[in-house]
Amino acid sequence: MTIQPAAYNRKPNTGTPKFEADPINSTFRWEFYLTPGNARNRISLMDGYSKGMGFENPNKVLLLYRKLINPLLPYLSRCDAIVIYEQAPGLPKELHTKVLEIYSNQYRAHGWVKDTAVITEYLDNYFNHYVKTGTMPPLEDRRKNVRQPVYMQELDHTRHHFATLDELRVFCRSRSEKYSEICMRGWYYRHAEYQPELFENEVTDMITDALAHQVHTATTYEEAERAQNSLTNLLTKHKSNR
Repeated sequence: MTIQPAAYNRKPNTGTPKFEADPINSTFRWEFYLTPGNARNRISLMDGYSKGMGFENPNKVLLLYRKLINPLLPYLSRCDAIVIYEQAPGLPKELHTKVLEIYSNQYRAHGWVKDTAVITEYLDNYFNHYVKTGTMPPLEDRRKNVRQPVYMQELDHTRHHFATLDELRVFCRSRSEKYSEICMRGWYYRHAEYQPELFENEVTDMITDALAHQVHTATTYEEAERAQNSLTNLLTKHKSNR
């Protein structure tokens, strides 16, 4: 008997997966106020979100910059206004922080976005050239630009030299609202590659605490003695910063 393979109905692979928004975990939400009478518009208001079902960039500045390129600004020709909010988990939509308003011939930046040159300079160039001349960049160029690296001088590790670990922590906390806590937490640990001496005492203290805990919680004399010897050797080699 010849066994025939089971037949399954398969959808054709078009190579263009459909974007599915993740409203709960998105950093940004936006509202498109679509222009009445435009042949491409069938509704007057449409919501959108920055995050799909995959990874979302934790750097808020870079995320917003790339979302402006695609998909936000390509919609401007169909809109009277595009309003962008920074989401706040647990709060209703009306309490979310408005960070940017984009109109057909101008924009208004609010909060940290107002002082973020990467965003404001891009929008200035957009309105000064593309909108006022009536020439918009091709869609292909916008998609290509989304993938290009963006240099942010403020986050260039080589431009920073901190005297102490506390000074580094203060810097990271001061930029958390602008770039996000997740982004600056990662930046904090990556800076160890540039100033490893700042982190030496912190690592030593963590190991010291762990060994001291082992000394006091050991169940046998041999375990306590091994932990105590390790602790003594460590303290001889490194000075604790406490």
